[in-house]
Amino acid sequence: MSIWGFISDVHGNLLALERAIAACRESGAQQLVYLGDLLGRGDSDGCVERVVETAALSVVGNRDLDWAERVSARSRAYVLSLPRLAEADEFVAVHGDARLVRNLSADGRKRGFERAYCYLRERGKRLLFFGHTHQARVWRKSSPSAEPELLPGRRIDLTDARESVYFVNVGTTGLPFPGKGPPCCAVYDDVWQRLEHLVLGPGRGERRKPSFE
Repeated sequence: MSIWGFISDVHGNLLALERAIAACRESGAQQLVYLGDLLGRGDSDGCVERVVETAALSVVGNRDLDWAERVSARSRAYVLSLPRLAEADEFVAVHGDARLVRNLSADGRKRGFERAYCYLRERGKRLLFFGHTHQARVWRKSSPSAEPELLPGRRIDLTDARESVYFVNVGTTGLPFPGKGPPCCAVYDDVWQRLEHLVLGPGRGERRKPSFE
C-alpha cells in the first residue's frame, strides 16, 4: 500500500522535474513513477541522474529513443535499458506512444480504449497511467463496449464498485503545449483510491488550479 507520484514528458527540463518531484513528495508520494520522454533540449543528463536517484518504476518514451545519441553514454545506457511497460499491483504504466506498446496508448481513446480495457481486466489491473499527449485527463470505462467517460476536476475518487477501469493521462512536466493546459504531474493513493493532478507553478512545488478544457 502506497502513495504513488507519476511524472511524464520531462523533455530535459530539470527545473520542472525538480518542481514535480517536490510537489509529489509534498502530497505524500512515497514511490515515484516516470512515464518516459526524459530527454530533450535542456539538461537531459541532469534529468536522468535525478530519475535514477528517485525512481521506483520508469519506462522509456519515444523521445528517449530519438535523443539517445545526443546524451552522455551513462544516460543513453539508462534510457535504452528501460522497459516499455511497468506494472504494480493495481496499475500498468506506459509512455503512451502506440509505437512502443500498441494496445496501451493514448491513441486508444479514438477506439474507446477497448483493447486496453480488456488487457487490464485480464491481468486484474484497474488503472493505466500514461503521458505522451501533454494533456492531463482521466477517463472511466465500465465495460468493453462502454464509451469512456471523461471525468472532470483535478481530484477524483476511484472507488467505483463496478468493473471499471481508469485511464489516466498525467500530462507533461517539462513541455506544456498551448491549448493543452499547464505543466502537471499526478499522485495516486492506492489505499483511499484517490487521484489528484498537481499543477506546477513557476515556483518550487507551487500549484494552481488547472484548466482541463
